[in-house]
Amino acid sequence: MARIPQLGEVPPRSRACEELVTAVATRLEPRVEEIAERLIDRVVAEMDLPREDEDLREDLLAAARGSVALLTVMARSWTDPHIVPAPQDALTWARGLVARGLPIDALLRVYRIGQSGYHALWHEELVASGAPAAVVLEALNATTAFIFTWIDAISAPLVEAYEDERLRRLGGSDAVRAETVAALLAGEALDVATAGARLGYDLERPHVALVAWAPTQASDAARDGLEALAGELAEALSADGGRPLLLREDARTLTAWVPRPQPVALEPLAVLARARGARVALGGSGDGVAGFRSSHDEAQRARRVARLVRQGSPVVRYPDVAVLDLLTRDVAQARRVARATLGPLAADDDATRRLLATLRVYLQEGESFARTARRLGVHENTVSYRVRRAFELAGAEHASALRAVVDLVPLLHDAPPLDL
Repeated sequence: MARIPQLGEVPPRSRACEELVTAVATRLEPRVEEIAERLIDRVVAEMDLPREDEDLREDLLAAARGSVALLTVMARSWTDPHIVPAPQDALTWARGLVARGLPIDALLRVYRIGQSGYHALWHEELVASGAPAAVVLEALNATTAFIFTWIDAISAPLVEAYEDERLRRLGGSDAVRAETVAALLAGEALDVATAGARLGYDLERPHVALVAWAPTQASDAARDGLEALAGELAEALSADGGRPLLLREDARTLTAWVPRPQPVALEPLAVLARARGARVALGGSGDGVAGFRSSHDEAQRARRVARLVRQGSPVVRYPDVAVLDLLTRDVAQARRVARATLGPLAADDDATRRLLATLRVYLQEGESFARTARRLGVHENTVSYRVRRAFELAGAEHASALRAVVDLVPLLHDAPPLDL
């Protein structure tokens, strides 16, 4: 009787099979981003995860991107799937599930769904390769064993990362702080003095909340430097350099409250964030527990808007994006309104995007051709032409008709910034 391969054992392969798998993997390598998006769309749909949770999707995408890239390179070179560790982004994502209150079953199911989708993609590519049926069948058996073996091998470190984070959060002052903050934000009835003592933070004074985060592609230094950044921001924001209350949400996100805030220009804060490779969203100033809660809510909303419309500055303040927050509560409707208002000005080509970008700066500069020209480094006549042409395309007689929707343009299409 023929020996049945065991789980974790990739069967021997013919030269033709290896050449076919290498060829398919080589074709798939440039498509990592597209494949990761496809897998995460499937995960979100099958697990009924909240589509509006940008943090969750970004973390899922980072984990999928790292896993797809690694698996595809391993398949191309026939690397032993037992010896390659789990991608760092996948371990970070596993720890982040604890902060979101998701059970360990969610971790395992995400990878099962991703495994199924990636395997289906290989099936499609191998069948479409035009290779002899026997070679395709052999390659299907080999890649199936290969993918299952790697998923089985990384499950243990992913579960271990999840459990380590869960246990860390259960013990010590971090757990007390997180529990107290959660109760305050939920509006539970707490004795303010007792809650403040637990936090080591005076809740009865004015404060401003901030969220600092390292983008998914940021370096480890950016993630590790969030506490230091929060301290630098607190020194700049607080009238007396008061000590902030810090709460680490996950590996790349930190929430903080700064006591006794004072007015500070945006650029010095942006310099601090830029130096750390991080981004920051600030709420408005608020008093007492109600202000503690409302400023945090505003900081979270400012962060959502900054990511949604791809805000250029590394620091965004809620008062500056409050209108955009209201306009984008229903993103699908915001897109429809923007397209209907802009008309041909919503086209996704370089010339039209240049007109829109110029119009946006023109509005920011108080509808001044001279200031817009200086900021963009072009002639005033060029600015005047672009603005008039933008009005013509949108069928608008003046800027006020377009002011609200110009900032919604990033919702319509994703494109790199233009050289204006």
